[in-house]
Amino acid sequence: MFINYYTPSKGGMETSVINLSKGLEKAGHEVYIFAPEYPNYKDEEKNIFRYKSIRFNYGGYFYVIPIPFGSKMKEIIKELKLDILHSHQPYSLGSEALKFSKELNIPLVFTYHIKYEDYSHYIPLVPGFIAKKYIRKVTVGYSNKCDNVIAPSTAIKKLLRDHKITAPISIIPSGINIDNFANATGQRDSIREKYNIKPEEIMLITASRLVEEKNIKFLIESFSLMKKKFANIKFMIVGDGAVKEDLEKRAKDLGLENDIVFTGLVNRTEIVSLYQSSDIFVFASHTETQGLVAVEAMAAGSPVVAIRASGIEDIVQDGEDGFLTSDSEEEFAEKVLQIAIDDNLRKKMAEKAKANSRKFEIAPWVEKIVELYESLRN
Repeated sequence: MFINYYTPSKGGMETSVINLSKGLEKAGHEVYIFAPEYPNYKDEEKNIFRYKSIRFNYGGYFYVIPIPFGSKMKEIIKELKLDILHSHQPYSLGSEALKFSKELNIPLVFTYHIKYEDYSHYIPLVPGFIAKKYIRKVTVGYSNKCDNVIAPSTAIKKLLRDHKITAPISIIPSGINIDNFANATGQRDSIREKYNIKPEEIMLITASRLVEEKNIKFLIESFSLMKKKFANIKFMIVGDGAVKEDLEKRAKDLGLENDIVFTGLVNRTEIVSLYQSSDIFVFASHTETQGLVAVEAMAAGSPVVAIRASGIEDIVQDGEDGFLTSDSEEEFAEKVLQIAIDDNLRKKMAEKAKANSRKFEIAPWVEKIVELYESLRN
């Protein structure tokens, strides 16, 4: 596995790679991770190889960029006698994976985790339309050099074909450990007391990096409309990121500083308790290829209201375990309130959400990945 972000970083892509690696190991396979170094962090697990990296600041938060030049990874990979290389980005260490694939004649799989063009604003001093064009050229060119591209959803496969990716594409949704979220923690009362949320109040929750592309501001604006019609409701935003201060300011400007809770970063144990203490999960990102946080929330028993976008459409069954909406803040607020006000509907959708989340178990996901690997080895 080649990935540009890994532990101690805690994003969705990192979690996906961890889940896949552990699932493969549980099934009897050997997995090696190639990732960047992080300052003052040492791995406790085996089979992780770290590239030297540089650290940079973006919006007050620190990130790392791996430096592949001059590394001795080629010799290591030769010694490991790998059957498959699996890349999780089309640049940096993804380029390393492609180089080793060609030089050592090892099949290369690439998982298309995010819609890269939607991240064009991270390229400084370049107009958006130029950045998007460049990013598409890079991702399409990279994908077409791989032996197989994994699309997490049918919508993403269509998107990739529309972008002229001609390499074989397999639709394999990522999985999570459902039981980690489904097993009750029994902390609902204590969690609500900690965050000053009354037992009778409807609690909305979202979990995300607080960055521009996650569209959290849309959720805050929508919540302000809900609050005008239904006072007995609170909103919890879990996560941290470059736009957190802006979001807090917007909440205050709307007079919602006592109704919107910003938890900051929390550990994996607490996020389970937060999901299970909530009533409805809300999601507004356009950039996801799947949206595993929604699956996590569903497994914990939360219906989901989300903007209709690629990826999430394969998770939420509209009208069954939640609602899918347009970009309209009014429509979004209306659908959330429909669930919030109707106890019977909310309970019915919660049960459906739990049941439907089982489609995203790790074991079936790993089985499909192994089948793909085996087909490329033969």
